[in-house]
Order: sequence, then C-alpha cells, then structure tokens
Amino acid sequence: MSTNLRRVALGCVSTAALVLALAPCASAATTAVAATGATATAGADQSPGSTTSAGAEGATVDTVIVTAERQVGARAAPTKASLDQTQPESIISHDFIDSVTPDVGNISTVVFIAPSISGISGNAGGIGNYFSTTMRGFADGFYNVTYDGIAFGDTNNPTHHPNDYFPVSEIGAAVVDRGPGAAGDLGQANYGGAIHYFSPTISDVPSALQKITYGSFNTLDSVTTLQSGDISQLGGTKFWVDFDERSSDTELSDSGGYALNQSIKFATPALLGGKFTLTGFVTHAWSRYNFPDGEGPGEDLAQINTYGKNFQLDNIPGDEHYVGYNFERKQTWFTYLDAKYQVNDQLAFEDQPYYYSYSNKTTAANATSDLIGVNTADNVKKPLTSPTDVLGYLKQNDYQVFGDVFRGSYQLPFGVLKFGALVEGSVTYRQKAFYDFNTGQPDLEFTPAKDPLLKTASNYQLREFSNWHQEQGFVDFNWTPLPNLTISPGFKYVNFVREVNATNEKFNVDTDVGGVITTGSTVGPLHAKNDYTSPLYFLTANYKLTSYFSAYAQYATSFVIPQLSELYSTAAALQDLKPETTINYQTGVVYSRGPVTWDADFYMINARNTNVPCNIPDPNGGFDAASCDAGTVHYSGFEGQGAYLLPFGLTVFVNGSINNARDIGSKASPSFGCAFGSATAGQCPAMPTPATPDYTAAAGVIYRSGPWQASVTFKQVGNSFVTGGAQTAANNFTGEIKLPVYNTVNGDIAYSFLQRYQVKLQIFNLLDRRAVINYVPQGNETTLWNSAATTSYYTFQSGREIDGTLSVKF
Repeated sequence: MSTNLRRVALGCVSTAALVLALAPCASAATTAVAATGATATAGADQSPGSTTSAGAEGATVDTVIVTAERQVGARAAPTKASLDQTQPESIISHDFIDSVTPDVGNISTVVFIAPSISGISGNAGGIGNYFSTTMRGFADGFYNVTYDGIAFGDTNNPTHHPNDYFPVSEIGAAVVDRGPGAAGDLGQANYGGAIHYFSPTISDVPSALQKITYGSFNTLDSVTTLQSGDISQLGGTKFWVDFDERSSDTELSDSGGYALNQSIKFATPALLGGKFTLTGFVTHAWSRYNFPDGEGPGEDLAQINTYGKNFQLDNIPGDEHYVGYNFERKQTWFTYLDAKYQVNDQLAFEDQPYYYSYSNKTTAANATSDLIGVNTADNVKKPLTSPTDVLGYLKQNDYQVFGDVFRGSYQLPFGVLKFGALVEGSVTYRQKAFYDFNTGQPDLEFTPAKDPLLKTASNYQLREFSNWHQEQGFVDFNWTPLPNLTISPGFKYVNFVREVNATNEKFNVDTDVGGVITTGSTVGPLHAKNDYTSPLYFLTANYKLTSYFSAYAQYATSFVIPQLSELYSTAAALQDLKPETTINYQTGVVYSRGPVTWDADFYMINARNTNVPCNIPDPNGGFDAASCDAGTVHYSGFEGQGAYLLPFGLTVFVNGSINNARDIGSKASPSFGCAFGSATAGQCPAMPTPATPDYTAAAGVIYRSGPWQASVTFKQVGNSFVTGGAQTAANNFTGEIKLPVYNTVNGDIAYSFLQRYQVKLQIFNLLDRRAVINYVPQGNETTLWNSAATTSYYTFQSGREIDGTLSVKF
C-alpha cells in the first residue's frame, strides 16, 4: 500500500491495474447486481428471531432493506421507515449512499439527510475530522454508533472520529434510530438513540469495481472492490475485499493529508446441515493530516480579517502555525466474527466476539490564534526565552477494546423470546507532554510550587492508564396477542466499572475561605475507581391498522456514565458526578403503499443529571473547560419524512423536524454555580440548552431512468446557541449567543455506458454558503460578531466542492 502523499496516486493506479488484470469476467447483469451493494441475495444471513425494529442490533443489511422496501415508493425514497418499527427511525439504503452522498465522505455525511440530524464539515476534501453528528440535540457520545451490530467509540467517552474507521465504500446501509431501542440494543450510550451502519453485502457471483474520484482542492480517491463469488473449493465461501486510498490538500490552508483503508469480509454457506453460518470482517485504517489541535479548528477575528475564511496553517518554519508543529497520525483496527446456529425451528443462537483499537499521536503548538510571525498567544504558559519560541505539546492516545455479544431467541406459539448479554473491556494509555519546539527541550511548566502534589517539576500534564469493563444482560419478549399487534416488554441490567491510575492528571481543587468555595486546578497523581449499575426498562407496541399503515409507541429508560475526559478537569470530583438518565416517550405512524411512503412521530424525553460544558478558573491563569451538572433537561419535538415516486423514474422527497431542548432549572452548585446563567436565590434559570438546533428541513428530487441518474437535495439546520454574555466569578456565562441557520444545496448527475462504465459529477454546497457553524467565546461577548472578542474562535461551513468519478465494473 502507499505510504506517503506523493505515492498515493501511484499506489491506486497500480492496485487498479492489478485488479483489472486478475478480475474474472462477469456479465453485465451480474455486475449490475454486484454494484448495488445492499441488494438482498439468496440465502442472506438472518439474525436469530425476526425483529420488530429494523435498526435493532444483530440485524443484517439484507434484513433491514427488504423489510423497509416492500413498496416501490419506499424503495426509491432516500430515507424511509419500516411498518414494523417501534420507535422513530430513518433507513438509508446503499443506492442513495452510492449515488448521492459524497464519494469522499464518511459515516457522518451518510446520515446528514435524515430528520433531526445536524452537523456539517468545516473543511472540504474528505481528510481529517472537522465535525460530528448531533441527533435531536444529543451530541456525539450520547447515542450509540454501531457497525454490523457492534457499538464502538472512544474509551474516554463513546464519541467518534468520522474519518478514522469506515469510509463510504465500507457502508452498505445505515439506520438512524431516534430512541433507545429495545433491551437488546447493546452499547454504552443508547441514552440518545443509535446510528447503525452495516457493511456491504457479499455477492454470490464474482465481480470487480474500480472507482477513481478527483475534485476540488486536489482531492484524489481510489476505491478498489473485489467480490469473489462462491468459491466451490472452499465449500461456497465468498469474500469481499475493499481498498480505499485518499489524499487531499483540503480547503483550509496547508491542512492536507492522506488516508489508507483496507478491508476484507467473508461469509460461509450454511454448514452442519444448513444450521450454522460464519461471517468475519477486518478493517485497517491509517491517516496523517495537518491539524491545529491546540486551539483549532477555527479562526479568530484578526485572522479572518487578514487572511479570510480558509486560513488554518502555514508552511513557515518557526511560526506557530507551521505544519511541522501541527499534525496528527492515526491508526485503527476493527474486526469481528459472527457465528449463527439454528438449533431447530424454535431455538437459535448467535455469538459475536470483536476487537477494535485506536492510536493517535498528535504534535501541536499550544496556540494558533495569532497572526503569522507572532508567537505570543495568551495561553503560552511560561515567559518566552526568545521571540522565536514556540511552545507546544506531544499527545498520545492509545486504546484497545475487546468484547463479545451473545444473543438467543426462542419462538413460542404467541411470540418470540429474546435474550443475551454483552461483556466488554478496554485498556487505554494517554499522555500530554509540553515542549519548547524551538529548542526541543521539555517545558517544565508543572512545579511543586504551583502543583503541591508533584515531587519534581514536570512537563507532563497527563500520564494516565485507564481501563473499564462492562456487562449488560437483557431479555425482550415480542408478544403477539393478535396477528397485527406486537407488544414488546424488555429489561436490561448494566454494570460498568472504570479505573484510572495516573502519575500526572489535571484535576479540580475546591478551596473554602470563610464559607466561600472557589474552584481551581492542579496537576498530580490520581487513582480512582467508579462502579455504575442500573436496571433499564422498555415497553413498545406496534399495531398494523392495515397492511400498509401502522402505529407504534415506546416507553424506554436509558443512562450514560460520566465521561472520562471530565477527569482532565474534575478528577476526584468525578466520584460525585452521577450517570445521566432519560425517560423516553414516543409515538408515531408509518404509511407505505405503492408509490407513497411517509411517517411522522412525536417525542418527549426527560433527562436528569445532564452534563453540559462550563468553565472553571485555572490558578495558572485563564480558564479550563469542564463539565457541569445542568440538572433536568426536557427534550420534545415532531419529526416526519415522506417520498412520492412519480412516473418516468422521478422521486420527490421531504423531511423535517421541530426540536426543543430546555433546561428547566436546577439548584446552583456551591462549587461552580450554574452551568450557564446566573443563580437567583440559589436556583439556576430555565434556558435553552446549547448546541441544539431548533429545526431541520430537507427536500429534493431524485431521477433514475435507463443509463441516467441525477439528484438535487437541500438540507437546512436551524438556529442553535452557545453559551455567552457576561461572566460570573467562575467564568460561566449568564446568557446565550445565537448561531445562524446553515444550509447546503447538493447536486449530482451520472451516466452509465457500454454496460460497465459510469461517469459521475457531484457538486456540494452549490451556492457556496459559508455560515458560522461553531463559535467558542473567550470573553464577555453578547453577540456573535464583536470586535472586542479578539481570542474567540469561529468555524465556518466548508465551501463549494466539485468532484468527478469514473467507475469501471468487471
């Protein structure tokens, strides 16, 4: 495989040439079927016991698509619901992913079209991590993300890096579950719902596909996909292999990089008399890109006014923005085996052991908020020894996660009993060490004088080993008292134990002077262990009024443990942070008949112990980001999606949501006061919660006829807020600053010819909108644009991007 930016293109060409030379020939019909990726195949693997939720973990991509696309209208819709569902969901098939979403996209771009989903990139080119997905106002880390039924995420909290595991070529379908699901939906964070991704289907016949994409910002992507078909010498075992090699200069200055992904999947035919099947999957990813981890991404006002919206780094040695001081190198692995055994017509078992790992080695200047050639930013922690000093840090984050999911089902005359468990563990090492990049010497900024728990001066803010293990056991019963009614009670018990052993850890220290409590921070050793347990309860119902119209309702509880990253600022105080919990009430209807599909739902969620971003004073100067308990937050809203298949292959669609999230007020903390707002008589105010858009809206047309396909799509995300306004003594904000609406218009057109070739043109952000999509205030700002806010950071929506793709099928 290619190992540097210059060799990426050559590596792609040589790989393609090898594929074209070795690929077996196949008929045009065969290759057309193989290219769909998510087309149901004969003998498709099924999970034990059919599920009433298309997004439920353990379901295969074929099960999801066949269930949802029984009618032609649903088959043509970009997002659709299932008549069998018991909570709001949006199912996105491979056809839409392959033809409409960016070929250089990631897991977040795949689901952006769905209602209640927000989050758009601040840098074009498909390299690096510049955004994450928010669902109903729940940030990444507060909902599960699964791949083939396995929930994965970081070990400090279950957040995700959209570009670090699975490129678009490794996504066969996706399901957005806007709810905790059933008891059998396993993972750390079904608190806010789940986004399920599925690997592509393995074809029964041999084929090869080579795609080359080139576009704006010198973006180049090569995808080579091989399907072995049934191999008779191996008893009918079949393989899918994918190589995805990508490079880009990206839109933001000197922020380019490259990413290499390799994946393989295999599936055995039914063994032991048709009772046993085995599937395996392995993917590896490696990337390197330039990124200002110290303060980015984003720009301050001086940089915007001087350099424009696309400034981020430069190639000037000695400057704090120098690419040699700001870059990241990452490597990930993800693998599993999935064994299914059908004991008899009633009893089935499934076992899924898995492993995934993540390694991030980051080099970053402390600050990149100055103009070029000025290296005296506010957060430089020690007096400069010379005007050319650039202070920065080396950061490392390495973790491994290993686990096993067991599922079983038993068919009874009046329903299906489901049961199972998850066992999972992790080991993690993190460090952050400060250096003078000019001299190469350690920056000994942490001393016994400032940090009494240290015995000697140190340049390490963080040297931390951590581990956790969790066990989840569940039982669901899909009771069918009537042929068209399914009632599903469920129970899950979760036990989560986390342990931290750190020689250097940054944490809070509360000081009581005359009854006045102030909070500061220090660095020192930390040894802590937390044990969280919770029973969780579920009750859902699905009633089919007709064969094409159904109604459903859900009651569910969920919880998510405090984030390990809060230890960086709250340390031992983590013992006092309680898990966040929710009680979910949802109801909706689904209609799918002929050319028409639509669904609508209403939700109401009560969340307790809600942790939100806040700030605490640092005794060394400035303030530190922290997480504070905002008390109880009420979430509510309406969602809907629909599509209509017109004659001549034309589909029109629309979807949207109205979302509300509001802190109802809580008792002020004696340590940090209010997470936002100022206390009155010891009570925090009721205010909208930050980072929750008040609506989403999408619409578009999709055309499919003969060799032509085309689409125009529109997505808009409403206003949200960040904390702002006057600051209290603890540097928490008394008000909120409104972020603007942002939207994008995307288009594509493709033409297939000579049975195996296709050319495609895609344009994203056609109108070149550059709205502010994130704002980090650093002072007493009350408005978004404030000339006095010299150190506040703005992030802009990425601009217009044009990509062309050539595909060749064999």
